[in-house]
Amino acid sequence: MKRFAAALLLVLAACGPRESEQTQADSPVVEAPSYDASIGPQGAGGISTALAMNVEAVRAAAPHFIVAEVDDQVEGQPFKAITLSAGDEEVFRLLPTGDGAHVHAIVTASSQARGPTQDIVGQTLFGVAPPEQVPFCAAEFVEGAPGFACSTDAAGNFWRVYKLPEAYDGPAGSFDEIEPDVLHDATLAEMRWIAPRSP
Repeated sequence: MKRFAAALLLVLAACGPRESEQTQADSPVVEAPSYDASIGPQGAGGISTALAMNVEAVRAAAPHFIVAEVDDQVEGQPFKAITLSAGDEEVFRLLPTGDGAHVHAIVTASSQARGPTQDIVGQTLFGVAPPEQVPFCAAEFVEGAPGFACSTDAAGNFWRVYKLPEAYDGPAGSFDEIEPDVLHDATLAEMRWIAPRSP
């Protein structure tokens, strides 16, 4: 009887994996991305230096992204930016120094990117930001709406940019004018890494 029970257990164990394999074949498996979607004080997308601002250098530093040069502009002034995409979504955008020679900053407004405390654009609120990482904040417009950007100090190399709630119609000319409860509910809209100055 004991031998029969042991044999039955072995048969059931042998059948188990085949059922599991069949289930996995029927249902798609979501795998972790092979690219570096992190951004923080140390860098972004696997880039941690002021690279040469060209597709070849960026592709070598971030090989798992689709790298492309695109037209961009700030206040009507055109320049060339470089994008890092995964699938059909832009994850990071590299902005050049004034002379266009090196990477000055990397920004993201993608929900695929992750900040140093697993910050997610469009989801994470200012109220959960570690106080030691956001002691310096300044008002700025975000997507045409009032908001603010925060870092460790005015020369910080990693910035979280927040958008105020749409219903807010109070003062926002400076960070100190914004009501504390409104600040708490501001939503992360962008993250920026500022590259160290190239030698």
